[in-house]
Amino acid sequence: MPLLPPNSRSRVVGDLACQRDSYLQTIDSEVVSCVEWSPPKTNGAKKLSKNGNSTPEPEKLYLIEFQDSVLFPEGGGQPTDHGTLINLTNPSAEPIQIKSIQRQGLQCVYHSPQPLDPGTRVRQDVDFTRRWDHMQQHTGQHLLSAIMDKYENLESVGWGMGPEGEVNYIDLPRKPTDEEMRTIQEKCNEAIRNNLKISVETPDDAKSDSLPDDYDKEKGVVRIIKIGDIDANPCCGTHLQQTSHIGLILLHHTQSIRGTNCRMYFSAGDRAIKLASASVRTLRSIGGALSTGTTPDEVLGAVKKMSDNLTESRRKEAKLLIEIAKYEAERVKADLGRKKKAWVYRASGNLDYINSICYEVKDALKERGIVVLATGEKRTSGQVVVVGEKKAVEDFVEEMKGVVSGVKGGGKGERWQGKVIEWQKGEIEALKNLVEL
Repeated sequence: MPLLPPNSRSRVVGDLACQRDSYLQTIDSEVVSCVEWSPPKTNGAKKLSKNGNSTPEPEKLYLIEFQDSVLFPEGGGQPTDHGTLINLTNPSAEPIQIKSIQRQGLQCVYHSPQPLDPGTRVRQDVDFTRRWDHMQQHTGQHLLSAIMDKYENLESVGWGMGPEGEVNYIDLPRKPTDEEMRTIQEKCNEAIRNNLKISVETPDDAKSDSLPDDYDKEKGVVRIIKIGDIDANPCCGTHLQQTSHIGLILLHHTQSIRGTNCRMYFSAGDRAIKLASASVRTLRSIGGALSTGTTPDEVLGAVKKMSDNLTESRRKEAKLLIEIAKYEAERVKADLGRKKKAWVYRASGNLDYINSICYEVKDALKERGIVVLATGEKRTSGQVVVVGEKKAVEDFVEEMKGVVSGVKGGGKGERWQGKVIEWQKGEIEALKNLVEL
């Protein structure tokens, strides 16, 4: 990506309008520079951003820097803002939709699908619904990390903001207990109810070990985000002005990662409310489908009962298949007594079923022919096993590949085993005819 020429007319990242007042929704500003850029080709694939959102790859972009910005550039774990540019110099021009703003050193760079000449006056409007969601999640993370930091070995070692509508996570050195998670959630929401003031300070002697390598601290601005008297941490992101605006913090579940480390999932604010509402609706739907109550315990009990019934049904099915395999084996022995080949096919069969038949007929195969066993049905995957005299097995497999297009496998000696990616129309019948020639 080309670097925009340095200038002294633009505010540096750390002192942008969106960082000085994160509740600001629109400003007028002037284009300082505009450079054409063609992103590297990736065979038409979609670009995946750091927060998991995918966007179509553009053919050409224009990198634009303004004197100031109400749109936040991606950084500090917070995704880029989205917004609109309205050309004030040429009011008849169509508004420009902006989906990516990135930091280059101290510069805030807009990725625009259209160029704008330096000197053009533009009104910048931020998608404030998206911004508000990001601030609730980001400030919520600061508060959550501050509360957990009071516990032994629960300091945050990393975090990620989920895409809109999904959960966020914090990485921890160990897994918190269920009781710790309940207490942490209660303390977070107590701090929210207490409506603590959130402020931004930019002291000259601020220290931070987490600044990007290309950020010039001497010319830039290090911002310290303070939540009441319980937290003070450097951060470039946009944040709420008081804890009550977080709304609530909802802890979800944990997942083990990298040895003893743990990933804890959470959501905050309107996103947490929407996720909770969706969960309630889902519980009601599942409860209705299972003809049970709609409380979590009732639904969980019904699901467990259904799971137990399914396990028992599978056990009975496996037992039944073994019984059927014994009868099939007797038929195969009789067929081998009359000719050199035998055909076994069962659409719902599995490898255990096939192996059971092979075990039952192994003695008969020492004296004569081959047995071809197949499972699956048209437009689905399946299995093929060929057992018998070595040379006969090898010869048949070569012939079989001419009638079954998607079969792949291998084997040595008296057994060849393969998988059919997808049975095509007529292939099962063709394989049967090949056996019965």
